Amino acid sequence: MPAKLKGLIDRTFLPGFAFKYSRNKSIPEKLLKGRSAELILAMDTPPFYYRWIQGNPVYKQLKHTILKFCGFDKVTATYIGPVISATDSQKNKWFENVERLAAIHAR
Repeated sequence: MPAKLKGLIDRTFLPGFAFKYSRNKSIPEKLLKGRSAELILAMDTPPFYYRWIQGNPVYKQLKHTILKFCGFDKVTATYIGPVISATDSQKNKWFENVERLAAIHAR
């Protein structure tokens, strides 16, 4: 995961906001229960290669060690790539898809 993204997460998902430790309990209380997340992962690696060969590491880290830890129930992902070789037509399709996802999740 890019360091700047990890830094943003570390400064946003803070104790008291995202989770809360209680005395004599090793697992914190999840304070963001009932929420869902749609991750949009843009990359220069072909998405199939990233997911099936490299093992989908950023998605797994975000889903399991951050979002689920804080109480998110449903975490899904949309993969965009490879960006480096994309045509303007492909980029426009991705933009439209992201707009559609934003409209769905804004409800």
